Amino acid sequence: MDPGAGTILRREGVIMKTLVIFLLGMIAAPLLLVLAGMLGWLGSTGTGTPPGWELSIGGRMVDAALEKRATGLKNPIASGDTAALDAGRKLYAANCSGCHGSAQAKSVWGSKGFYPRAPQFWQGDAADVTPEEAYAAIHDGIRYSGMGAWRDLMKEHDMWKVANFVARIDEQAPEPRSGRAR
Repeated sequence: MDPGAGTILRREGVIMKTLVIFLLGMIAAPLLLVLAGMLGWLGSTGTGTPPGWELSIGGRMVDAALEKRATGLKNPIASGDTAALDAGRKLYAANCSGCHGSAQAKSVWGSKGFYPRAPQFWQGDAADVTPEEAYAAIHDGIRYSGMGAWRDLMKEHDMWKVANFVARIDEQAPEPRSGRAR
């Protein structure tokens, strides 16, 4: 037998062992996470602080899902339609600010009582959302987030007005404070 053949066989054996361990880890890690959840070892309170890894993974999953759900949607509101934008601002104030906050402040309930936290749009959360993505979230809601579907509660054109407002909220000047407390 060639003396170099033993070295090659040993190297192939190490590669195979490494590959097997890697594949077992890819299977075992998700199974252990599911098991920990089923045994109640993962937090379940709405007021707990989400760990960074959960925010990162969850955020990426929601972004990807909204991008896919928005595919093929056509925004019926022209980008320069200021009347629709103003109407969207009013609809947002009446229907969304309780969870998503206002120009003056975060929603205490939405920023602390939800898990995951409701995006505080006036404070820059989810500022990269398109009108189509916002519409998809408003129309059908977002699973496991507390964001309900508005399709049976709000007119189609009004959902588009809110979606356009949310997508352009960072361009909007805050309304002056009214004399009443919120």
